[in-house]
Amino acid sequence: MNNKMKYIFLLIACVFALSGNAQKFNKKVRTLKVKKRIEYKERASGTIVDAATGSPLNGVRVAVPGLSTAMTDESGKFSIRIPSYEVELLVSSPGYQQKRIPLRGEKEVTVRLYDETHKSLFEDVLTPLGDMAGSQTTTALTQLNGDNSLSPATSPEALLQGTVPGLNTLFRSGMENAGANMFMGGFNSIYTNNQPLLIIDGMVVENLSAGISLIDGYLSTPMSTIDVKDIERITVLKDAATLYGVKGSNGAIVIETKRAKDAETRITAQITTGMNLKPSSIPMLDAVQSKRYLMDVYQSRGYSAGDIQKLPFINDTKPEQHSWGYEGNADYYRYNKNTDWQDQLFVQGFKQNYSIGVMGGDDVALYALSLGYLQNEGLVKGTDFSRFSARINTDINFSPKFTVQTNMNFVYGKKNLMQEGNASPQNPIYASLVKSPFMAGFTYNEQDQLSPNYEEVDLFGMSNPTAIVDNMLQENISYGFFANIHLKYKIWKELTLSTRFGLRLNKEKERIFRPEEGIPYEDVATSEVTNQMQYRTERIFSLFDETRANYLFKLGVEHQLDATLGMRYFNNRSEDDWGKSYNSTSDRFRSLQYGLNDLRQMGGSIGTWNWLSFYGNVAYSLKNRYFVNATLSADASSRYGEDIGQFQIFPALSAAWVVSSENFMRQLSWVDLLKIRAGYSMSGNDDIGNYAARRYYSSQNLLGNYGLVRGNLVNKNLKPERMARLNAGMDVAVLNERLSLSVDVYRSTIKDMIAYSPITSYSGFSTYIDNSGEMRNTGVDVAINARVLNLPSLKWDLGATVSHYKNKITELKGNSYLTDIADGTILTEVGRPMGVFYGYKTNGIYATTEDAKADGLQVRSGLADVPFGAGDVRFVNMNGDKYINEEDMTVIGDPNPDIYGGLNTRILWKNFTFSARFTYSLGNDVYNYTRRTLESMSGLENQTQAVLNRWRAEGQVTSMPKVTYGDPMGNARFSDRWIEDGSYLKFKNLTVAYDVPIKKGIITGIQVYAVAENICTWTKYKGYDPEFSASTNPLGYGIDAFMTPQARTFYVGLKLGL
Repeated sequence: MNNKMKYIFLLIACVFALSGNAQKFNKKVRTLKVKKRIEYKERASGTIVDAATGSPLNGVRVAVPGLSTAMTDESGKFSIRIPSYEVELLVSSPGYQQKRIPLRGEKEVTVRLYDETHKSLFEDVLTPLGDMAGSQTTTALTQLNGDNSLSPATSPEALLQGTVPGLNTLFRSGMENAGANMFMGGFNSIYTNNQPLLIIDGMVVENLSAGISLIDGYLSTPMSTIDVKDIERITVLKDAATLYGVKGSNGAIVIETKRAKDAETRITAQITTGMNLKPSSIPMLDAVQSKRYLMDVYQSRGYSAGDIQKLPFINDTKPEQHSWGYEGNADYYRYNKNTDWQDQLFVQGFKQNYSIGVMGGDDVALYALSLGYLQNEGLVKGTDFSRFSARINTDINFSPKFTVQTNMNFVYGKKNLMQEGNASPQNPIYASLVKSPFMAGFTYNEQDQLSPNYEEVDLFGMSNPTAIVDNMLQENISYGFFANIHLKYKIWKELTLSTRFGLRLNKEKERIFRPEEGIPYEDVATSEVTNQMQYRTERIFSLFDETRANYLFKLGVEHQLDATLGMRYFNNRSEDDWGKSYNSTSDRFRSLQYGLNDLRQMGGSIGTWNWLSFYGNVAYSLKNRYFVNATLSADASSRYGEDIGQFQIFPALSAAWVVSSENFMRQLSWVDLLKIRAGYSMSGNDDIGNYAARRYYSSQNLLGNYGLVRGNLVNKNLKPERMARLNAGMDVAVLNERLSLSVDVYRSTIKDMIAYSPITSYSGFSTYIDNSGEMRNTGVDVAINARVLNLPSLKWDLGATVSHYKNKITELKGNSYLTDIADGTILTEVGRPMGVFYGYKTNGIYATTEDAKADGLQVRSGLADVPFGAGDVRFVNMNGDKYINEEDMTVIGDPNPDIYGGLNTRILWKNFTFSARFTYSLGNDVYNYTRRTLESMSGLENQTQAVLNRWRAEGQVTSMPKVTYGDPMGNARFSDRWIEDGSYLKFKNLTVAYDVPIKKGIITGIQVYAVAENICTWTKYKGYDPEFSASTNPLGYGIDAFMTPQARTFYVGLKLGL
């Protein structure tokens, strides 16, 4: 890093030298500058009207940018001096959309302006280098504008879902503030980060936590720290992320928070309250049905009818009290309840959200301040999320040449969570589904009297769900501080120098207590565990600096050259410490110090990673209709291997042609915009591990003795993954922008992909990390928007996004390998999509013994061959050898969707606003591990009501096999029985708002509103919810393992403007 610091100091020195001699340098350059005088030979005129009413608009600004300006009169007419009839007019007015009008040789034009809520392809878009006209972009990007204040979302992912073509946004679960996984244009890596890069108010923030949560199924990301009410706009970059070099292969999400636009003081106050409803339950066996099922299980274990009747949960002899005590089944009342465990687990959680915002300033400084507090109770009893946030943004004009912007944000969050995504006895959802319904959460005595004591682990080894949610602690507390300052100095008219310095501090504490009551004991190396205490602290400190110089050169009205040269430096440090302790004297003692010293464990890690990037960008435009953009980034990272060189180069080239600005399009006046785009870009992914390319050692505990062991096999040639993307697109707007369409077709190739290649065992490791993989994504993204009705008192907008991709592994050492997740097998193989399900095909159930004998299939158990019989699953013998084994496994499902996207609509009627959004996914398969557990009929877990149709007698035709304890024939093995169609259409949200008509005074506006979320889902999926994404790793995509469903929630709110 010494060489890197030299570059930084050298650049800073150049900056100060340049600033100190600015006036001197300015004079010298101006003496040599040759100006081409622009002659205003012509004059254009026209009329501007409201697109809904047709009435003329007064005071509309009409400009040829940088040359001349005019305003419309009361009749909406204007006249402006122009150098030629080849120029483009920029039309803008408060409350209306911004629009660019190419004259195309016309002397007079009529312009129809829509209200500012109309989505326009002409509006300025936020890019990493500043604002740019939407009609002049050369790359694939999507911008979201609008007021987010009515959204009850706790993080920005909800705003992106279904609105950005090509971005597949899936919420991890229905846990409060669980966040979402976002995949841009398919999967871009197998083992490294697949999440887009975040840029918040100009500062790069990596979208992953450095540590691993103690709480299974939970992942903390920077998105959770952002209050959506603070967001001004979001831009999603798809193939324009080369500017971020080795960080850009997954695309980028650029978020800009609200700033004051003028000096007028504005105050907004808002309160929202709501409640979620319980989800629909998975239909489970009731008490009577469960006992009948267990009788079949014990019968398959060899129990006689008499032995079964003696079981305490089957014996139906009520206890009778006598002078000498009780006679009969003392546990009768314990085992004769009918508990709906799901009903007890899920609750109607109360939600509340309060916020206040103040904006204002004077001629020198502007400020925007916001405060927010929310508290949401979760769908599962005992879970909740609360957050306090404060943000202040300022803009200070020290002089016409020197400006300063600051951004500061503080966040405090607290979450009471639970385990999910596994079949752990500590997962309350798992426990509520497998727990026998004939038991209760609290004990009953011989007289059927309820006690305050929790039921212990039952004789089947199942946890008590009531004890889990009441006594188990899984707490996450976070503190976050984000700040940056942006200094901008205009050296002269064409040259601007700017620098942004920022820092981010994040501290996260997690605490887990697993009680003794109601949860099965666990074993460690030297003892049986009764209760457990865990604690973890993670600290992340990030420094960011970006310095750039921008030169804007115009030659007449036809040529414009915009050149930028910049440098970024990103330094990150993290520390992760954890401790475990076991067997405190009582569940009331929950700190690490109360555990036994001999069983105490501790560990942690310290990490540092750095990124240095030098980049340049040149954008050239001719006649505002031909555009070319070139980018080059040279990136160094502390994660690179020693032998690959210090810098990696990432180029990009893109171009656009605005066909609609050509004179030959003059006759097609109904075409407002027709733009064709094409580009090539190269970007990288350096999330290969901070020390994967370095030799390191890690500590290891053996029977209380600590030592060091080798942590890896060093690979000095380890390099970042590289993605080369070809993109071609088209933007069209017709009928006065009543209809607009954007289409992008792309092909991305991921080279040098990280893979774990097998290696000989003498090394002590089974795999070796290298860059031996390659993968390809091809796809198409479509966005369409229409103003269906545009009447004075009624406006109706419709929009839709449709995305499709095909993923294929093209190169992999060893050609293929298998990964076991949730007792299922995931195949990664050359020529196939990543993450396909690999298991057994089935063809029904053997109804009779003769049917089974006719097939002659068998399994090998030890040294014996065991034939399939009546009631067993009929597996497909792929190789015809009459044995069902691993050689019969094949691809049985693909979690990748055929198409996905969203539908949205908005109706403005008088003072009412109605808006709705739908999301959908079609053609994706899901591995329902939850159902596999609940329909395997091989153990003592409670089952779904589907097993009522199980095979019981010779000749019975059914789709459900027989009960067999231990499953010796493998009827419940990973097969297409557990693969389901995960397609869905979800009514995601509905908002109804009413603006109360008031006379202007102290109160400038009153708005009341109601919002409904996750209203209904149309799907064939048999689980709680087809929308989930338990892991950021694509290999875990499409696996449902006891996930929390998303809750149907209703809100009402009030917003005041002062």
